[in-house]
Amino acid sequence: MRIRLATRGSTLARTQSGLVADALRAQGHEVELVRVTTHGDVSGAPLTALGGAGVFVGAVREAVLAGTADIAVHSFKDLPTAGSPGLVLGAVPEREDAADALCSRDGLALADLPPGATIGTGSPRRAAQLLALRPDLEIVEIRGNVETRLARTSSDLDAVVLAAAGLRRLRLADRISQLFDPSDVLPAPAQGALAVECRADAPAELVEALAAVDHLPSRLAALAERAVLEGLEAGCAAPVAAYGRVEQGRLVVTARVVATDGSTRLEEARSGALAPEAAVALGRSLADALLAQGAAAVVDLGAGSRPLAGRRVIVPDRSPEGLPDLLARAGAHVVTAAFTRIEPLAESDLDAAWGEGFDWLVVTSAATAGLLGGRTVPAGARVAAVGPATASSLVAAGFAVDLVARGGGAALAAELGPGPGRALLPGPRRRSEEPAASLVNTGWRVTLVDLYETVPEPVGRDLRDAWQVADALVVTAGSMARSAVAGCGLPGPLAVAIGESSAAVCRELGLRVGAVAGRPDAPAVRDAVVSALAATTSNRGES
Repeated sequence: MRIRLATRGSTLARTQSGLVADALRAQGHEVELVRVTTHGDVSGAPLTALGGAGVFVGAVREAVLAGTADIAVHSFKDLPTAGSPGLVLGAVPEREDAADALCSRDGLALADLPPGATIGTGSPRRAAQLLALRPDLEIVEIRGNVETRLARTSSDLDAVVLAAAGLRRLRLADRISQLFDPSDVLPAPAQGALAVECRADAPAELVEALAAVDHLPSRLAALAERAVLEGLEAGCAAPVAAYGRVEQGRLVVTARVVATDGSTRLEEARSGALAPEAAVALGRSLADALLAQGAAAVVDLGAGSRPLAGRRVIVPDRSPEGLPDLLARAGAHVVTAAFTRIEPLAESDLDAAWGEGFDWLVVTSAATAGLLGGRTVPAGARVAAVGPATASSLVAAGFAVDLVARGGGAALAAELGPGPGRALLPGPRRRSEEPAASLVNTGWRVTLVDLYETVPEPVGRDLRDAWQVADALVVTAGSMARSAVAGCGLPGPLAVAIGESSAAVCRELGLRVGAVAGRPDAPAVRDAVVSALAATTSNRGES
């Protein structure tokens, strides 16, 4: 079986993906690595400001959902505790060392570092536990890949703390000065474990292949540890730790919450049966026990997970899949509104254009994909989607997607390369000129076919009231912005536009544009909303 594996481009991500790929190849499968760049990889902002470790996984998951990859490999601890619709956990390979490791300038252990030593870490959990052991330490927040962090010990830091699993996988174990015992520094939930995700409707052959690389003790431990995190509703900046292991036929899990200054530590340990449901129940019972001990009073459990707390965001009903949920999890009060509706045209030139043949079918929206269902692409022709949501809709309509462009017309033209050739672009009657113009400028002959009209919906009083107090408006298309302003008036909320063409319409209408999402997917838009509102004051004021 040929398996396409989506992976981030960092050295550690490619190494971890390679481990899974090798395990699958050992079964006789052909594995191709599909490299994906995530927002977390290119941003230099602190991890907690970006909304947590989940910024590293969104684009990789989208590649699987869009059909451009069959599976994705993640560091399990980086996965948000809430699942992703359409995806399932296909395998948890045998876990690496879950411990944290100290890497110091002179090979010194923690107890031997000089008074006031500087230690770098991007983890509030590690920082809190280090301060509990050595209150005199100066903790320095750092980001970057493993090699970049290690290099700081040769310049401005006395030591850094990293996951032993990453160091071992990169063959850098010789840099470890001290492995921390869990009694001193308890690891992050699922640290050292890998998670392999596939689509919920994956073929049986793929499901069987992943089952063969699954390691039940590792899966159970990770599920229980993550259930602790979920039960506490803890954000990425909350110092929460958990560690599970199988002992004498039982799953034993220890969970810990530590005050950020290390002054207070709450801990609970319990055991349960070796079954997935029992593991999750065990983790939740530990969370309940910690809450009963007063965990919420010791630390801000939601720290770092709600950058949009107190903000009101208006989102059109036809927005990137999962966007309202992502915004809500970031703390926003989300108002979903139907600004427009789709009306298929009674007559269209699609049949004639389809019959003439084409080299590429280019689809720019989920609405267009839905209106193409039942058609067969001519032999030799290929299908391109603009954005993962469009790709998912095409797959649902029965099309095999050959290319997913992220970033609008310019990205599409770059992905297709120069013409000559014929591109068929079905879509709405009023559409952005950018995709077609970009293709024409690179030598393609473009045929535009109108399939539907975007018609304004009446705006009710509730939406007009929400408009007056909203902090941000997600703009998915120029037609949506026109309908919103026509129905609600100016001034409006700060606009977060998907693509430059939508942003241009917002500016023409008189809306303030706070940010432009470079990709039409939920994580990119969520990050754009966070960025746009980061330096503004809530319209709701203090309460």
